[in-house]
Amino acid sequence: MQMISDFIAMGGYGRFIWTAYGTAAIVLIGLLIISLRELRTTTAEVEALEANSPRRRRTHTGDEDAAT
Repeated sequence: MQMISDFIAMGGYGRFIWTAYGTAAIVLIGLLIISLRELRTTTAEVEALEANSPRRRRTHTGDEDAAT
């Protein structure tokens, strides 16, 4: 049990180190949440734009068959 408390205390600097780790974790989790929300919004916008746009047809020129 002494080893665990020594690890958490980190030579007297544990309060600062664990605060820094906590702050970094909160920032990273916040960035993850924001990124996932933006991804969802952007995906919905792309799907809406694709649904409203006319479909393009691919034209076959025959050049692909000539190369083989």
